[in-house]
Amino acid sequence: MATAYMFYVGISTKCKVFYIFKDVKAQPKHPAFLSETNHVLRLLPTINRIKRMKILSVLVLCVISSITYGQETDTLSFYSEAFKEERTVYIHKPELYNYKSDSLKFPVIYLLDGQHEWFVNPLLSDIHYLQYTHEIPNAIVVVIPHKNRNKECRIPDLKTELPLDIFITKELDHELSKYGLSDFKVLIGHSFSASFSLYSYYNHPNYYSSVIANTPLDKMGLLVDSFQKHIEIDTNKISISIGGIADSKDSHHRKKYNQLKEKHPDFFNSINVFEADYSAHNAVPIVSTPTLLTRVFESFSTRYTAIAKVNDEYELIDAPQAPEKEVEKVILASKIGASFYPPEIAEINGIASRYSYSNYKDYAIEIYKLGIEYYPHYYEFYLSLYELTLNTDKVASREHLEMAELLLKTVENNWKGKSEIFDEIKTEKLKNGW
Repeated sequence: MATAYMFYVGISTKCKVFYIFKDVKAQPKHPAFLSETNHVLRLLPTINRIKRMKILSVLVLCVISSITYGQETDTLSFYSEAFKEERTVYIHKPELYNYKSDSLKFPVIYLLDGQHEWFVNPLLSDIHYLQYTHEIPNAIVVVIPHKNRNKECRIPDLKTELPLDIFITKELDHELSKYGLSDFKVLIGHSFSASFSLYSYYNHPNYYSSVIANTPLDKMGLLVDSFQKHIEIDTNKISISIGGIADSKDSHHRKKYNQLKEKHPDFFNSINVFEADYSAHNAVPIVSTPTLLTRVFESFSTRYTAIAKVNDEYELIDAPQAPEKEVEKVILASKIGASFYPPEIAEINGIASRYSYSNYKDYAIEIYKLGIEYYPHYYEFYLSLYELTLNTDKVASREHLEMAELLLKTVENNWKGKSEIFDEIKTEKLKNGW
């Protein structure tokens, strides 16, 4: 577990700050750290020693997010009318889930072929790493196992309503409502389930935001013909990957893919493709998913780059507008595609740190307040507000400190360093006569 070093800067000794950064490249990189420090660390050689220490101190204070929860998995079982039996899916909740407000809705990624660990586990790792590096947002990942894969995914035609399609778009959608899902939905399949994914998107083009079909084959000719006939369906939401043509790779699927690509160049030019020329059939999803998912969420990682822009010394380039106007900019930029998705904890910390370093403390305060609207159970936002309001509003500062203490007791698990933070809070209370 990461330790909440952010708090130490303001209320503990400088040696702890130095210890954290004396070998900064060796430190574990949490997304909240990566979102700001990757940019700053590249610039450090051009900044004098004093400024470097100041920047790093601000980053500790305002950027590092020590998420103490890991990703949790729920097992959801319910009776399916479509299948006429009980079915089970696995809900992988993001690290931010336990901190969120009821208003925060996460994107959802459906992974078919959940019965195959060799398929699911690497893809879950891909997704987690892309979140870790801030390429894609935190999302709820729903792993869907099949009892009879071929029967459930085989497509007789595009009009027949398959039980698996009903299960996902109607039954499962209803069962997942308690998790707080946004309308941004991605479906990922492989081989038989890849063709099914295309079939499901064809029949519900407004339900899915994107579909990733890894090495599909079943009814591909029919699917491509039908997509081309229905020009109202946005084929830019389709991603298809394929393996190598060698006999030891993905020969049968690749030959069919090449034939269709030559026959329907307009369709293949309108979709996103990943040709894994050196990958075997079962390896394709593992190598293609990072690229294709990054493409799906392309706008995510850069959505706040125009807000509080800084120079090579991490100082604001332009004077900001009024605090409420800056917050409004953040809210307006909080989208993935056409779907609203609020700033994540790392993004709140990053934006606030840029204001704070240039001594726009009131702006940082408003950004953290916005963060609390979406993550009211995240104690570090309250610690940051305690620091920022300590010299201007003792009443509010005390409330923030006490709320952080309460959340540490009631929300956080036990992790290394937690008792030290309680000791620091106790010291701060005594120092302020509280």
